[in-house]
Amino acid sequence: MKTISIGLLSGLLAVVCQASIVTSDPGTGTTTVFTGINLTQGAGPFTVDGFPVSGSTNVAFGDAPYGLGTNGAWTSFTFVAANSNNGTITIDLGALYGLVGGFMNYSTPHDITGTNPTIEALAANGTTVLESDILSSVAPISTPAGSNAGAFRGIDRSQNDIRFLRLGGDFLVTHSIEIGTSGATATPEPGTFGLIFGGLCLVFLARVRRSTDRQSV
Repeated sequence: MKTISIGLLSGLLAVVCQASIVTSDPGTGTTTVFTGINLTQGAGPFTVDGFPVSGSTNVAFGDAPYGLGTNGAWTSFTFVAANSNNGTITIDLGALYGLVGGFMNYSTPHDITGTNPTIEALAANGTTVLESDILSSVAPISTPAGSNAGAFRGIDRSQNDIRFLRLGGDFLVTHSIEIGTSGATATPEPGTFGLIFGGLCLVFLARVRRSTDRQSV
């Protein structure tokens, strides 16, 4: 029982260490600030500052005014977005990385007929989802009536296997993109400590059971 529990704990730790949501710029990667002007829209793919970007169903990029509900607005602040409450954009990073993120924001309040703001890391095949996080749940951005405001959000994995960044829902918009190698930050996802604690409890219970079994002999 002890061996099984320790094995289970190791498995839990492996899952926990697989990826984490990043809530501040680690400054360890290469950052590209988007520089498009005016407004371009369409399904794409478009090349935006060297990155191929495609959309489902739409890509919007440029520096046109962009409303974010109670989170304010971006004005004369270059962005790339799906410009929809339920569409997505997919950015081809050009190679495999362990860190990807950017300075972003989304519209609030959330549209109940749409999709919550989601950030996803995709594998080299462009379809396998390596990590998916709903920002409004795990790492909310709150900038009441802000102007060109937002926050850094990203994904950091334990290996360099991210080829695509997919963003969507609630008019999620990004002003930049940062790419780098894995292990840029140790910021855990919400629930991480709960998983670790649960695993440790399993080990403790296994030891108690073994001790009880010995006393019963």
